[in-house]
Amino acid sequence: MKLTRTADYAVRLLISLAANGGEGTVKKKAEELNAPANHMVKVVHLLSRKGFLLTKKGKGGGFKLAVSPSKIRLSEVIEAAEGPVVVSDCLLHPEDCKLSKGCNFRKLLFVLRNDFKKALHDKTINDLAKKRG
Repeated sequence: MKLTRTADYAVRLLISLAANGGEGTVKKKAEELNAPANHMVKVVHLLSRKGFLLTKKGKGGGFKLAVSPSKIRLSEVIEAAEGPVVVSDCLLHPEDCKLSKGCNFRKLLFVLRNDFKKALHDKTINDLAKKRG
């Protein structure tokens, strides 16, 4: 599975906020994360709609974390940006595959998807924001 740019920027933005005081502006965070400002606007809007950020418009505006980073699961952020985690269409639409009953490849994909989802669910933004060393 490859994350979309939106999901990547959303995760990195939340990690940056968690590690650096919890507040920011589109301009500063776009520069820090080497992201286009117009894309960062969309990411901030998405994260605000999903309840991860509080925003303030106008002079002195910006955004801040609406939720403690220890309460934000990585899986929630990725699913907010991309929708459900999908490894293969055959897991979504088994009726379209004549081999789905008893298909060992489908069983493997199911296991991989569940392991991936669990790994994402088990990590919080706070876990990822902690300084290494």
